[in-house]
Amino acid sequence: MSGPVASIADLSIAMLRDGQEKRVIDGVSLHVGAGEIVGLVGESGSGKSVTAMSLLRLLPRLKTRYGAGSKISVLGHDVLALDDAKLRDMRGSNLSIIFQEPMTALNPVVRIERQMCEVIRRHRDVTPEAARDIAFKLLADTHIADPERALRAFPHELSGGMRQRVMIAMAFSCDPSLIIADEATTALDVTVQAQILSLLTERARETGTAVLMISHDLAVINQTCDRVYVMYKGAIVEEGATAKVIAAPDHPYTRALLNALPGRCAPRTRLATVAAAMMEGGPVAASLPPAERSLDPAAPPVLQVDRLSVRYPRRFDMLGQVVETHTAVDDVSFRISPGETLSLVGESGCGKSSLLNALVGLVAHEGDVRCDRQDMQLVFQDPQSSLDPRWPVWRIVTEPLAARRRVSRAERRDVAAELFAKVGLDASAIDRLPHEFSGGQRQRIAVGRALSVRPKLLLLDEPTSALDVSVQAQVLNLLMDLQDREGLAYLFVSHDLGVVRHISDRIAIMKAGCIVESGDAAAVLADPSHAYTRTLLSAVPQL
Repeated sequence: MSGPVASIADLSIAMLRDGQEKRVIDGVSLHVGAGEIVGLVGESGSGKSVTAMSLLRLLPRLKTRYGAGSKISVLGHDVLALDDAKLRDMRGSNLSIIFQEPMTALNPVVRIERQMCEVIRRHRDVTPEAARDIAFKLLADTHIADPERALRAFPHELSGGMRQRVMIAMAFSCDPSLIIADEATTALDVTVQAQILSLLTERARETGTAVLMISHDLAVINQTCDRVYVMYKGAIVEEGATAKVIAAPDHPYTRALLNALPGRCAPRTRLATVAAAMMEGGPVAASLPPAERSLDPAAPPVLQVDRLSVRYPRRFDMLGQVVETHTAVDDVSFRISPGETLSLVGESGCGKSSLLNALVGLVAHEGDVRCDRQDMQLVFQDPQSSLDPRWPVWRIVTEPLAARRRVSRAERRDVAAELFAKVGLDASAIDRLPHEFSGGQRQRIAVGRALSVRPKLLLLDEPTSALDVSVQAQVLNLLMDLQDREGLAYLFVSHDLGVVRHISDRIAIMKAGCIVESGDAAAVLADPSHAYTRTLLSAVPQL
């Protein structure tokens, strides 16, 4: 077939909400050629996923209105004119998709073998035995060390990286012409992300499969894509060869996305935000200098950890006694001074979360933790799940305060208004529910809740990993402002070395439950002494 594998021309889409049509896609045109990897980049809400889902016509039928003149073509077929039977045949065979979170995309109660074979037999005329052989080979091709074990496993028995490899294997199982990768590496650690991107690129080049890669990470797009389209408010605002767009962007929005990256300015300077750049009509320089903070290493620490270990039961005898344990954290020691940021960096499974849980008393531990736990608060990765969806936010942010002492409703509302002002939110919004706020605003609410009891130390568990680059910039700016004003200390857990470099005073690198390297942030990142630290740095996508 000559021409592109998939093309969209003058696509306009309106979604029906409360009886009103709202335009979400406005005149979008793009194409993807055979063997080509094309990026689609933009913030959440820019229309990336809606545009991609229109290629498979997966948008809600009763709530979606396509504009006159909209054209969607895949392998020469008019997608908008296909009946349901032909669409089902095309999905999975000619078109595949890799979702962001494999744990929700895979059926949790069905073994991997059955899920893969179901897809293969639906689109290929093969026996059950042949389908299993194909599934085994696909898993081996994605560099899963033990494909037989993976086939027998349930999704929860595999690591995040292995689950994403299974998704890639399923996507390639029927030799599709086009694969849509929807934020396929966003939630992964830097080393696993590098492996998945390398694997996806390698398989696409080998098979001649076209890939439409959706992401808000410009470094990932730069590393993998031949061309890129930049979306803003439902429209394509810039397109071209990836290297050219990254090196010399024409549109203010593209420049603003680049300027919002932590690696584009000096550590602890305030990051540019996309909203500010677009209001000005051009990029905003992150020119505010680092605040002068006086860190006194001799001051009593807000947290002192000595030889902390966490062990989980692995096997019990007939009497229920533990006979074998798994060591998640092994003999870890560190301290955090007032006003200091210590970042804890490592892959999934290295023990970071177990360490945090031990610090707040959620799991049993050995060793010594010296701190006042009333001076310590947690901020979780995903505010969507950590905020009660049924409560107004004034009640959410003052919940820790109410748990410690009797507080009247009026006093709680006053405190909530003060906390909203402190984290840069409008105090008039305290009666809203969490779903009425954006992702960045919800994370601000989570920070406000942590501040309600005036802590000295915040434990920040991947607080920006699920956020777009511009929202990430807003949250990092907020954390630095609060630290300068309130003298807070942070234990900042992350796998994003760009963010860690920007916000940290010191860094501790964790591997297999142990801290293998620690020291001044700039020194560790500039001249790492441990091989694992060098591996982490080499895996970071570069602009």
